[in-house]
Amino acid sequence: MSVRKLAPMPKQILGAAWGPQRERMDAGIYFPLFLVLKSPTETAIYYLPSDFQSPALFAARAPLSSSAKRAGWQGFVYVLSAIPEGALVRLL
Repeated sequence: MSVRKLAPMPKQILGAAWGPQRERMDAGIYFPLFLVLKSPTETAIYYLPSDFQSPALFAARAPLSSSAKRAGWQGFVYVLSAIPEGALVRLL
């Protein structure tokens, strides 16, 4: 994600399709998450192990309107405030 500054951390970032993510959460399947933030002057890579993820980290977005190219498609956002203190590790 492109940011103006690395700090403070964004409150949320866009995810992908909500349906597959919801199905994985319902099955208790979580994948490690790598978050890359790029500012005009530096880059940071963060790692979040799957052990520290919960359904609170994922929030559904509103479905796209009927006039959208992919009408009805629904994505999600990562709610970074739901990450436990100290769980997000900066690698670079």
